[in-house]
Amino acid sequence: MRINKQFMYVLTAAIGLAACNVAKQSAHVIVNNESNEEISMQLVFSNQGDGKTRENLSYSLKPGLQHVPVRKFPKGSYAIQVNANNGTVCKKYPLALDTDRWIMVTYMQDDSLRLQKKYGYVDTSELKKINGKYAGLNLYVENRRPPNL
Repeated sequence: MRINKQFMYVLTAAIGLAACNVAKQSAHVIVNNESNEEISMQLVFSNQGDGKTRENLSYSLKPGLQHVPVRKFPKGSYAIQVNANNGTVCKKYPLALDTDRWIMVTYMQDDSLRLQKKYGYVDTSELKKINGKYAGLNLYVENRRPPNL
C-alpha cells in the first residue's frame, strides 16, 4: 500500500509539471504594413509585475499583411511595445495573457492627402512626420482569432 501511495504522489507531481508546460499562452502578432516600403519594427514584451523584458524581437517588414512569429508565454500581465523606424514611432499596450491573444498592428506612412483619401479625416497631431510623410502605428488586441486569417 505504501508503494502505491508514493507512486500516486510521483504521478500527481508529474501531471502537475506537464500541465504547467501546457498552460503557456500564445501571443500571435499580425502586422499590416500599409506603407510602400520595407520598415524595421521591434516588438518588446515585458512583464508588468517586475518590468523585466521577456522577449525582444526585431523584424524587417515588407508592405502588406504578415504574421510575426512569437513564442509562448506563461499566464500573466504583460505590456507590448511596438517600435518602428528605429523608435521614432512607438506604441505601448497592456496585454493579459490568460488565453491566446491576437495582437493586431497597423503601420502607415504616407502624405496627408493620400491618408485623407484612404481613411477620411485623420488627426495628424497623432502622427510623426518622417521624411515629409506622416507615420503612425495602431495597436489593438483580439481575444479570438480574426476570421480572415
